[in-house]
Amino acid sequence: MEIKEANAYDFEKLRIFMELVDDDFFPPLSLRPGGIHGRISGCLAGTDSNYLIAEDESILIAALGYHKNWDGTGEAYISFLAVHPDYRGQDIARSLDSVLIQKLEVTAISYINVTTWSTNPGGYEMYKRLGYRFTRTLKDHRAAGVDTLCLKKKIGHGV
Repeated sequence: MEIKEANAYDFEKLRIFMELVDDDFFPPLSLRPGGIHGRISGCLAGTDSNYLIAEDESILIAALGYHKNWDGTGEAYISFLAVHPDYRGQDIARSLDSVLIQKLEVTAISYINVTTWSTNPGGYEMYKRLGYRFTRTLKDHRAAGVDTLCLKKKIGHGV
């Protein structure tokens, strides 16, 4: 498995991958503002954002989208993390998270933020295993009865 920064040539691979995992998200990525195309274009075009992609023999098997200096906070934000269904349970998300930490440790960024939703216990537990700590709940943020759960992890400086 190889993990690398995505570039414009990876757009189509990312699009196909996000369509594959679209229904794993709530709401689905395709129904969010900008849809899948807008999500990929915006992240690839940003100066402080990109995707880390994991490939196995040129097949995209996982991706992590991130933003540095998220909303001017000086902190990073994971905007997307998914592993191909056939490759789950192999610690690929941990590998992507580790590469992101390595990239951010050479900057002044000392926190990574991420959100998931209350009806996604597997995602919540995965982030906890990766060292993210719960910070707050946004009640009914995604839909009636579906809260957004906010998590954060300190990185660098001997952590």
